[in-house]
Amino acid sequence: MSVARFERGILKRYIQTKSTKDRHRAKLLSLLDWIWRWGFTSTAVLDELWQLDRSTINRMIRRYIKEGMVTEVGTFSCRDKRLFLLKPEGLRVLKSYHGETLNYSVKPSTLNFKTITHDLMCQAIVAIGCAEGRYQFYVTESEQAKEYQKKTRRCDAIVFETETAELVGIEVEASAKTIPHRKDCLTAAKRMIEEENRFNRVLYYSHKRKHLKDAERVHQKLFDKPENGLDAEWFNAHLKLVYSREYIDMLYHRFWLH
Repeated sequence: MSVARFERGILKRYIQTKSTKDRHRAKLLSLLDWIWRWGFTSTAVLDELWQLDRSTINRMIRRYIKEGMVTEVGTFSCRDKRLFLLKPEGLRVLKSYHGETLNYSVKPSTLNFKTITHDLMCQAIVAIGCAEGRYQFYVTESEQAKEYQKKTRRCDAIVFETETAELVGIEVEASAKTIPHRKDCLTAAKRMIEEENRFNRVLYYSHKRKHLKDAERVHQKLFDKPENGLDAEWFNAHLKLVYSREYIDMLYHRFWLH
């Protein structure tokens, strides 16, 4: 039985019975679909997606590597020092399970190592919401690119909140941004919400409180200048900076602390 397109990767969607064999199979399919949709992943993300201890995850990953489902790529671009990519056998398993033709072209040579940590943080945020049942489904940035081919600006991810029944954009602040860049982001966010109806609001996350404070400060400077045409009341209602200590600590310790 296949899983709905934008729910793929969420572990609960694959569990049909309580048998140990079925649960092992569910984790494998969850991992393969998650990698297929995001391009790659890491152990830190799987910690959040599966809510298991690290030793158990490492043991399972070793098994999947041995079975030829995934491959391990070493890198100094993230705290885990390794990423997982799909191998042809893993893709074959997905094709058989979903009964679809699926393509996967990610290779170590095609990875953008400058944005890996940023992308993994976004994965972790989405993974937590999926594991806790707060997100019914999600859309990755690359999937948005296919959906909105004529549009250049995209959110890092879009999720569907179960409680509010709303689509919400997810943005990850991995570094400070210039004022012109901030203005472009705000303008694009309003366009995506009002004109394109991609989602209802945007949540901003970061591994450092100072990046969120910087965003808040620059946003206010932009709002204070009428010539920018940015309505502070509208943006304050549709954009939220998530100052949650839990999320800030998780992102910092999972992806930045060395």
